Amino acid sequence: MLPPVDPATLQRNPNFDTLYKDICTRKLNPDGSTRDTKKQRMHDEIRRNLTTARSTLLSTQILISTLTSLPSRAPTLPDDLQACIDLVSALLSGQIPDPSDRAILSGDVTTFLDNVDIIASATSTQLATLTNHLCAIASPLAVPSSSSLPAAAEDLLTSATLTLPQDLLSARTDLTNTLTSLLFTHKQTLETSIRILEQTQHGTLARHTKARAELLHSRATLLGLQAKCHTFGHPPPAEFVHALKEFRKSQGAGERALRDREALAKQSLRLYEQAGEKGIRELAKRKGYLEGETRRMEKEIDSLERGG
Repeated sequence: MLPPVDPATLQRNPNFDTLYKDICTRKLNPDGSTRDTKKQRMHDEIRRNLTTARSTLLSTQILISTLTSLPSRAPTLPDDLQACIDLVSALLSGQIPDPSDRAILSGDVTTFLDNVDIIASATSTQLATLTNHLCAIASPLAVPSSSSLPAAAEDLLTSATLTLPQDLLSARTDLTNTLTSLLFTHKQTLETSIRILEQTQHGTLARHTKARAELLHSRATLLGLQAKCHTFGHPPPAEFVHALKEFRKSQGAGERALRDREALAKQSLRLYEQAGEKGIRELAKRKGYLEGETRRMEKEIDSLERGG
């Protein structure tokens, strides 16, 4: 799978453009494999050998793992075979590296080989159970048969190694083209924004607005000067000035009276503050007493007048 290259990069580097085209057209296939038939056959042979070796290794690991768990999963096996299977599993997995120990276990190995048909049957049963579990995991809603697992695995491998890389390559190419278009649009937007800024802040429109503002300011200054000149050249009538002076005097007298009342009020407030709450209550009592005495004296005077 060849990665895409930006056309602008190819234009800036003609030599690399030539090399890239040569690699894409003469050296490699779209999936990244070589076009050299001899080398491709060698690669295919290496790939097949690698696949065979990996399959053999995985099969061996599966068998050893199954044998290791077989005694606990197949209780119908005889006890002597269970112990024998445990020892052989440990021997196959490399847990007994000492050659002398292996010589001691030769009898167990012989017993294992003599009963290999029973062990193979139990192993097959265990592997069939695991296969059924794998089928259920692969498709829980519609459990396939165990015979269809190789085909499903092959389809999955093909999809992972061929189909999905091709789809990824196409998606990457589309994404690159979309990104290029987006960057071009962004460039046009920036150019338009700069042009608008030049026209509104530094262009003819901005200069026109600034000149108009300066003209209006000059007109306002001229009107202010004309108003001052008119004031100096046309003084107000004497009657109007006399009326203003009288009004100012009356305002001054009223202001002085208000200030006197304010001073008296502040003095009264200070006296009240000095007297405190107790003094205020005492004054209230005296006021009440004086008012009562005044009413009593008025009644006596009225009674004397009526009696006289």
